[in-house]
Amino acid sequence: MGYTKLFSSINLWRVNFGRLFRYCSSVGPSECNTAAEKKSKNEAQDTNTEGNKSGLVIGVYEDKDKFELTPIAEEINQRSGGKICGYLNELSCQLKLGKAFVVTDVVPEFGPVAISSLGKKDPGYNKLEELDETRENVRVMVGAGVRALCERGCARVSVCAAGAPHAAAEAAHLAAWRFEEFKSSTDRHQEVQLFLHGSEGQEEWDTGVVYGQSQNWARYLTDMPPNKMTPVDFAQAALDTLCPLGVHVTAHERAWLEAQRMHGVLAVAAGSCEAPLLLECTWRGADNPPVLLAADGLTFDCGGLCLRSARDMHGARSVAGAAVVLAVMRTLAILKVPLHVRAVIPLCEQLVSGHCLKPGDVLPALNGLHMQVEDTDLESQLLLADALVYGQAMYKPALVIDVASLAPVGASCACACVFTNSEHVCRGARDAGARTGDRLWRLPLWDYYRRQVRDDPSVDLRNKGSGTATICKGAAFLKHFVCGEWLHVDTSGVRAGGAVYLRPGRAAGRPARTIAAFLADTALADKHTDSHADNHADSPRDS
Repeated sequence: MGYTKLFSSINLWRVNFGRLFRYCSSVGPSECNTAAEKKSKNEAQDTNTEGNKSGLVIGVYEDKDKFELTPIAEEINQRSGGKICGYLNELSCQLKLGKAFVVTDVVPEFGPVAISSLGKKDPGYNKLEELDETRENVRVMVGAGVRALCERGCARVSVCAAGAPHAAAEAAHLAAWRFEEFKSSTDRHQEVQLFLHGSEGQEEWDTGVVYGQSQNWARYLTDMPPNKMTPVDFAQAALDTLCPLGVHVTAHERAWLEAQRMHGVLAVAAGSCEAPLLLECTWRGADNPPVLLAADGLTFDCGGLCLRSARDMHGARSVAGAAVVLAVMRTLAILKVPLHVRAVIPLCEQLVSGHCLKPGDVLPALNGLHMQVEDTDLESQLLLADALVYGQAMYKPALVIDVASLAPVGASCACACVFTNSEHVCRGARDAGARTGDRLWRLPLWDYYRRQVRDDPSVDLRNKGSGTATICKGAAFLKHFVCGEWLHVDTSGVRAGGAVYLRPGRAAGRPARTIAAFLADTALADKHTDSHADNHADSPRDS
């Protein structure tokens, strides 16, 4: 489908009035790097004193009723006079994948040592599970070990990578992270410093650190309470973090939204005193047509007049999709991925007032379709409709990815659900999920669900429709606002934990690593394609 047909009725007004803020940090990337290097040197000079207690995570493989030590574990075992093997013989029945136990009298210079199971040795790719189990077992091993040492008060933890430094770094930083923003200083845990044990694989470790820390940032943004993370606060967090990395960040205010006729965003935000914003982020690592990332950024969602329960309001984490998109942008910028990416995120609150959105309201979309609001708690569709049409009309992307929660309850907490109209995009995204351990599950984008949101003769679309498959109907709704290749990633079921290296009860930041890995793969594929085209153009031709 071409752009002309889909967007024939759009009239985007290129105006900028009201306050358009476009802030950049006064600290440049070079200064940030210098400060980080100085900090690392100072940290390296610290000793293993009280309050700066060190620990080590080592892994062992399970082979039925026997154990096999990794090379680093074997080295520690020899230096300790065989103590590791002695402990394994005593406690073998208790050590399973996902479990770790800590011993304190192995090698004094390392402090406490967490012995953690790696499961079977080199299980490889499990086709049925769609999972690289070798890497995931390393994550589970490291996550269990790091958490065990953190509970012992270790502030400096070295990690045995077991042949997968990238995966080990991800798990270590995800497992060590705690949300303690509003605890008094006396009750806070000491921040944990994490290191790779040995020098082999340091570059892969550093890359994994970026992936893990970016996901932790998404967790932080998602877990912040709504009075401390308003739309303006969220936009400011993006500006403060991404601008020094070379990402261009712009936040448009209500007057701009009104001029652009973004009725979906304005209607959802109408009940709140917090003004809505449209956040745009640009990473220009290449000059090719961009990838468009879109997300709904509801910093608080009471459900509108279709009111949620107090428990559902507190645990909704409706800004999770927007947080994931920002985490992806951070990863791409730090790693300088050669890809052009644009992010469009509507930010607002949904509250109840005399001006709020009502069931039965009909809103015009940017592409000329009219949307009837049957359920005010399904507002993500309305926000994304504006974001998707605007982003495509402005930037003509090669690929569109939106990240949002289209249902109050997810289909699965084990993985994010995805919908797509492209086989190769689906295959690439699922391959990335198999490597990162944060898998994707494809659900049907059938015409059956399209009919369920279009079966009212008086309007073009209904945001709820008939039937019970809320997520599938939501994706069918969004399909009316995209053209070209498109992937919807639904975060309904993955906003909390789900793995040993993700603490339960807090935001998970999923699936930020999978999307970032998929885009990095896309950039690599584009680079190979361009290189092949250049070589073909330079080769001699037959006359």
